[in-house]
Amino acid sequence: MANLHFTGIDCGGTKVMAQSATFNSESGLVSPGEFHLEENYSDSPNWNPKFISVHLDLQRQEFAEGNICLTEPEMDQGDVIVETIQNVISKSGSDSIGLCFPGIKNERGVVIMANGPRISDLLERIPEIDSLYNDSDCCVLGEWKATIGKMQNCKNAFYIGGGTGIADGIILNGELIDFNERDDVKRSWELKIPSGETVESCLSPKVMIDQWNLSQKEKVETLDQLSKKENSKSIFNKAIEAFLCLVQDRVQFFRSNNSDLEKIVIGQRLGMFMADSKLRFMIKTETDIPVKYSFDRRTAALGAAWKKACS
Repeated sequence: MANLHFTGIDCGGTKVMAQSATFNSESGLVSPGEFHLEENYSDSPNWNPKFISVHLDLQRQEFAEGNICLTEPEMDQGDVIVETIQNVISKSGSDSIGLCFPGIKNERGVVIMANGPRISDLLERIPEIDSLYNDSDCCVLGEWKATIGKMQNCKNAFYIGGGTGIADGIILNGELIDFNERDDVKRSWELKIPSGETVESCLSPKVMIDQWNLSQKEKVETLDQLSKKENSKSIFNKAIEAFLCLVQDRVQFFRSNNSDLEKIVIGQRLGMFMADSKLRFMIKTETDIPVKYSFDRRTAALGAAWKKACS
């Protein structure tokens, strides 16, 4: 059977990334193609860099009542995101597209968003897309089912990626688990360390940077810059504590399911930073489980392409 060609699109908090892919039906893997494009939402003059999301409690309430009332800032910000996606699709020239997006989604669009606007009619506005994939799942699938991935051939492994938020994923007995269908495991935004903070709030690069910038006059933009500040040690110590808490939780999860955790993969901005920082050595001294670091930012888009190929 001939190889099939798809395009995966990863919609993040600040930009849209598209990556072409070839699906090999014999291996079941996707490999990256030549087309690659990234477009920042901030390229639009209508983008609001100071946008603040509607409080999550209100979002949940409106969703539960079936009465989502988008604010004008949400609609304006959503327009920029939709236009950016449409531009990327047009430039891709592809008619077989898989798209992943953060937030809680239903059959029409994005109905709950922690770090951005709700776009409740997203699918209706982009006819080239017939479904929205979970961005965390696509991060894992890209690592697992792409030729550039770090989780190929794994049967029991977990993934943690960090950027604006945290992407979680678990492969158990050769299957990607659905957190929404299980009550024996929590996502990192639900899992708390002894201080009461969530794993996500301690490990997310954006949150770590924001924590520093809110308390210090001299601002930073990256984790590398933050790591060079004398008073940043407590932030990184908390990050290690959160990571080890996550590892302990996942190890227990695999044991309770009669399986042994064989690999941990850390990806996105969090993986790129940890791989070249002292945190890598601190982690190595605390766990004997193999830890791999993913540097390729295309994995979520490739995961979306793989999911489209298999749909």
